[in-house]
Amino acid sequence: FERYRQFLSEELEWPPASIDAIDESTDLVMEQLEDPNRDGPWDRRGLVVGHVQSGKTANYAGLVNKAADAGYKLIVVLAGMHNALRQQTQRRLDRDVLGYDTSPIRQGQSYRRIGVDRFDRNIHAEHLTTQASNGDFNRAFADNLGTGVQQRPVLLVVKKNARILQ
Repeated sequence: FERYRQFLSEELEWPPASIDAIDESTDLVMEQLEDPNRDGPWDRRGLVVGHVQSGKTANYAGLVNKAADAGYKLIVVLAGMHNALRQQTQRRLDRDVLGYDTSPIRQGQSYRRIGVDRFDRNIHAEHLTTQASNGDFNRAFADNLGTGVQQRPVLLVVKKNARILQ
C-alpha cells in the first residue's frame, strides 16, 4: 500500500486528504476480513459500491494492495459484465497494484513497467488475467497453469459471468 500511497501523491498529485480517506476506509474493510494465515476453512467477500467517478477503483486498488500486504494469496476482482469494463479495470489494477502492463507481449519480451513500479521495483503480485480482449480467466488457461498460489499474491480481474466464475 505504501507504494500506492506514494504513486497517488507524487505521480497523480492527489491531495493528502483524499489519500488519507482511502487509507482510512480501506483499513475499516481490512478489519472485517479474516486473517489469511488462519488455519481451517473460512470465507469472506466484499463489494465496493459508489456513484460514477466517485473513486471506487482507487478505493479497491488500495484494498487489493492492503490485502496483498496482509498475506492474501488469491485476490479476485469482479469487473463488470463486458470485456471493455473488465479490460478497463485490468488496466487500472496493472498500474495501481501490479506495476506492470499485462497487454500481450511478443515472446522473449518482458512486461512494460508502469505506475506503482516507479516507487518500488519489486514485483508484489502476479496475474492470471490480462488486458487482452480475450484476457479473462478461462478453463483452458487454468488447466495448463500447473501451479497454485505461490509466494506472491495472484490477481485475477474477471467479468461477472457465471461461466467464467465456474
